Amino acid sequence: MERLGNLFSRITRTILPDPMVIACGLTLLVVLAGLVVPQSSELAAMSLGGRTTAVAGMWFAGLWNPGFLVFALQMCMVLLTGFGLAKAPAATVLLRYVASRVHSGRTAVLCVAAVSCVGCWINWGFGLIVAGILATQLRAELGRRRIACHYALIVAGAYAGMMIWHGGLSGSAPLKVAGDGVIITRTVDGAAAIVHVDPINVTRTIFSYGNVVLSIVLILGIPLLLTTMAKPGGDDLDDGPPPEAPAPAPNAPAAGATRSPADWTNRSRAIPVLIVIIALVALGHLISEKGTGAFNLNFVNTVFLILGLLLHRDLTAYVAAVAEGGRAITGIVLQFPLYSGIQSVMFGTGLAVAMSQAFVTGAEGVAEALHLSAATTFPPAAFLSAGLVNLFVPSGGGQWIVQGPIMCSAADALKLSIEQTVMAVSYGDQWTNMIQPFWAIPLIGLTGVNAREFMGYCALLMLLAMPVFVLGLVLLF
Repeated sequence: MERLGNLFSRITRTILPDPMVIACGLTLLVVLAGLVVPQSSELAAMSLGGRTTAVAGMWFAGLWNPGFLVFALQMCMVLLTGFGLAKAPAATVLLRYVASRVHSGRTAVLCVAAVSCVGCWINWGFGLIVAGILATQLRAELGRRRIACHYALIVAGAYAGMMIWHGGLSGSAPLKVAGDGVIITRTVDGAAAIVHVDPINVTRTIFSYGNVVLSIVLILGIPLLLTTMAKPGGDDLDDGPPPEAPAPAPNAPAAGATRSPADWTNRSRAIPVLIVIIALVALGHLISEKGTGAFNLNFVNTVFLILGLLLHRDLTAYVAAVAEGGRAITGIVLQFPLYSGIQSVMFGTGLAVAMSQAFVTGAEGVAEALHLSAATTFPPAAFLSAGLVNLFVPSGGGQWIVQGPIMCSAADALKLSIEQTVMAVSYGDQWTNMIQPFWAIPLIGLTGVNAREFMGYCALLMLLAMPVFVLGLVLLF
């Protein structure tokens, strides 16, 4: 396994470009596909010049789509609130303690991957940031003790949790259908009709028996599998990165100076506590009204905001901690509009529908040829189609907006479980994160390791995990 991991790592170091290059390359690829093989009859009937203008208009409309800009802000808040929580003094002490208990490079990989998997299942932003910070702490601690480690593989472990996040508490698709339900197309009396499926409670998706069992298997299996890719003694021996110097708090009064009213306000504990009380009242009201249906992305972000405010000494310290995560979201801010544009083109030209429908048709064909039921072939097809679409639209919520209604309509026509379909799309979305470096951007900023250095190990992990996901979908749901 170690040799195989090194082989995949060498391949990605050779061929994988930077995330921004990938985003621009995918933009060009999708626009070209929309021009050459449009799946929309309206586009196909246009001249090349008219089609070019129409596709460019789709891209521009998607680039600044208000709905996606709101979602982008939600994603940034996931990262920033997660960063603020991970940088809280209590969390920092805990991470340093954990790092001090690690005595080998392999144990470091195991530890970081376990933290990433558990953390990302709870909240993908929190898990990604905590695991990244722990990776840097471990590198520094092991370097000081002259213990060799495989740092790129440790960073791969920090990213590995992104392969299970969508089945966890911050999963975009399950939370979205829990709040809004899903719109499907159903044939009624020989005619197509638009039908709204009522919201699906998270007890039937995130907290279902199948998802819980599969999540446990992955949380236990991923760290163990990654450790088999590490050399027994590691391959990276140095002093590690210098310890972080605590950033000076903004607006801090000079030593010995008399505190002004502004200083007292900045250092007040009462203000964040009052904000927390207001937020708790609001969340309590939501829970009393909607039960577990209140558990959506805004709910999660509010909880992490509350915890961050409580664990930092005052608002000034909290803002300083969150500000350190500003650089981590730069890539997301720049690239998210590009992927929103890609999604707009894929939807407007019919490419996304055609891609998803091809998997549905293929599943039906395989079922007929092998004399299997659609219940056996459709969930893996939904999973694989979501994995492919995720390469072009690496946003769980954004992808669900486009693909969810298509796959759920097919499941409804085949009289299969919509809940299972939601999770199949969720699993496919998270699965190919291991070869789509978009969400690795914050980790790259934290650890200083380029995506091409660690994503080879993630690619191998993705291939090994595929049968686990497929069997889980078929046997557990």
